[in-house]
Amino acid sequence: MVIVVSSVYTSLPMRLDEKARENLEAIDRLLTRSDDGQLEPLSNAAASRAYYAAYQAVADCAQRDGLTFDSSEPRYYRHDTLPDRALDWGILDDDSRDDLSRLRDLRVKADYYEDQVHYDEASEAAAMAQQLVTSLLAGVTR
Repeated sequence: MVIVVSSVYTSLPMRLDEKARENLEAIDRLLTRSDDGQLEPLSNAAASRAYYAAYQAVADCAQRDGLTFDSSEPRYYRHDTLPDRALDWGILDDDSRDDLSRLRDLRVKADYYEDQVHYDEASEAAAMAQQLVTSLLAGVTR
């Protein structure tokens, strides 16, 4: 079996704000249930994408503000410190910092623990991510 991938998708660079918006779309798809019950939501994957949508929106704001990445890895903000750093930078307020921290904790649960993220948790994560991305990227044009 040969899978052909269009070069349009693989050769064009994608900005962090665009990736954040794409992850919001992915969350909607991952939480979709079919009418016939054959398609179940993928709550772990949705929670993980919710965190990354918010992370990428914060990272986009930091980059636009000229704030350097804080990891030895290129183009990377540390996940464990980003909520507090984004608060210090003035990108997030206290409530938004708490939301980003909650999203990070759900991503860790989804990706690394045996306990699964439940649908209601993933839905909560989706709403938090939507609100964060929308507010952070309100002034960014596509």
